Amino acid sequence: ASLGPPGKGRGGRTMGDVRENVPVPPYFALSAVLVYVGLLVDIFVSAYLDVSYRFDPQLEVMATVFQACAFLFTVMCLYNFLGETNLVKRSLFSKLLDEFAPVFFFGALYFLFIVITRIYRLACVFASVPHVEIWNREGYTVLYTMGKCFGVFYYASAVWATQKVFASPELVATRASYISGDAREAGHERGHEMTRRRTQSRR
Repeated sequence: ASLGPPGKGRGGRTMGDVRENVPVPPYFALSAVLVYVGLLVDIFVSAYLDVSYRFDPQLEVMATVFQACAFLFTVMCLYNFLGETNLVKRSLFSKLLDEFAPVFFFGALYFLFIVITRIYRLACVFASVPHVEIWNREGYTVLYTMGKCFGVFYYASAVWATQKVFASPELVATRASYISGDAREAGHERGHEMTRRRTQSRR
């Protein structure tokens, strides 16, 4: 399998496009599929818990654990997929954060609001507040709505991050030029170095 932008020319190139197809492991596509599966699991778990009207503290605790685990499953799948990039393989986590800042930002906010909302709800349940009355509690509806909004942003940014890796072979290829941050300059330097070595060998 290979990764790269579609093209009309040989090797997947187009006019003005200097990027080549990059070989990837056979399980690379499976890792991407797992990201989408993880997102779907989180969506379904969250939707099921929203319509759960059982007034049972034990069930509420289990629901909180399930929702947290569903989110962490998406994080695990996404990290497993990003682990195929040279940024993770070379432990360049600061550059990884720069490249995929939206998914980390919205993911952190989404998880934060999951925790806050579920704790608020648990406190109400343990205080014997009826389910319908919980929605009338001060701030609960706002927390719930913001959590759902950040959830949508997290899903969208996770899909964007996955597609970005597919559309950017340089993230997967192990290239010193990309690591250094200036592909053209590094390419010229390598070319001059090879020319200099050939000249010295002829002498």
